[in-house]
Amino acid sequence: MSAVIVCSFSAGLDDMRRADQTDPVKVLRVLERSGRFSVFEATANDAVARMMTRLYHKALIYRGKNYGGPMLKQDQSMSFPWTKVVLTDVAKQLLADHPEKVTS
Repeated sequence: MSAVIVCSFSAGLDDMRRADQTDPVKVLRVLERSGRFSVFEATANDAVARMMTRLYHKALIYRGKNYGGPMLKQDQSMSFPWTKVVLTDVAKQLLADHPEKVTS
């Protein structure tokens, strides 16, 4: 008898459609739900890498409104390759301004 161990270092960012990976609200919703992301998915492609840099280091203008500050704070309390997600008040306001659409 043999065993197979499957490791997945994904919180969902790399599973998103490429267009969704460039939408800060959609990316923040995935991060908010998962509570973490892996360094592997944060660098999996240029779209995700740019978005993560943007969320950590830049203010954001989204649909004409200026969200003046970074969306995520650094928290390295988890073991490699994981990073804990800490949404800033600015990110929480962005998500509140753009509620998820519920489809039935």
